[in-house]
Amino acid sequence: MSQPQSWTPIADNRARPGNRVPPFAPSSAELGVYAKYVGRVRENPSLPPRALILGSTPELRDLTISAGLEAHALDISPEMLVKFSALMEHAGSELDKRHLGDWRATEFPAGYFGLVFGDGSLMSLASREDNETVVGRCARSLSPGGYLVARNSCFVSDYDGYRDASALVGDYRAGKLTWNDLFMELRFFVFKDQAYNPANFQYDAGVTFRRIDELQAAGLLPDGEYKRINEFRNSIINTVYPEAEFVSMVGRHGFRLEETFHDGPELFFRHFFMLAFAR
Repeated sequence: MSQPQSWTPIADNRARPGNRVPPFAPSSAELGVYAKYVGRVRENPSLPPRALILGSTPELRDLTISAGLEAHALDISPEMLVKFSALMEHAGSELDKRHLGDWRATEFPAGYFGLVFGDGSLMSLASREDNETVVGRCARSLSPGGYLVARNSCFVSDYDGYRDASALVGDYRAGKLTWNDLFMELRFFVFKDQAYNPANFQYDAGVTFRRIDELQAAGLLPDGEYKRINEFRNSIINTVYPEAEFVSMVGRHGFRLEETFHDGPELFFRHFFMLAFAR
């Protein structure tokens, strides 16, 4: 098991209301997909009316509580748990359950939940082994017939992103791309050859942000764009699977892929999208 990764430096920026927009929060259409599975659990009396949220995502907690289900937020960062709770409409509800702990080690009773949500959660784990551990725990804590719904970054077979920083920034300045696309392409594709290890699926964000520093120092990235990108700076190791490998990994723990959903038209929806699994 790898060492827990720290989210303390970015808790403030992630919790700013103005930053609760895609890709840093689910889009309206993505929230609709999450809501569909909340509805399935609510309408099925054989499933426990409880959802486990891997993290503190306020939109998912509100969505779950508004449907009358308990929302159990599990987060290793006390700062994230406090700051994201402050953004909630239903904070303090009797259905708002908060747990401070490590996804890889916290135990819940078998079959306790009807639903597990992970919004960018599994990719934030540092290793394949950590992913296997967490998905295995999700399978154990889910009731048979329950659902695991994840918004996750995967490398997909029909899209490989920008590899030239100058071309990327040029298209952004020409209005062909949104700022979200600029950020995500820099974050996951331009420096992929330097930051990503395809043997273990680990993507080193520290390498990426140091390369972004170099773009700014060379005058390619203006100060305003650089400052905004750095609001979301971190040095964590992401685990970014090829899509088929991710589906296979989750499937090994007794899950069946129910659907995938790509919102649009922004580029990042090609590789940062939703996958829903049934147990």
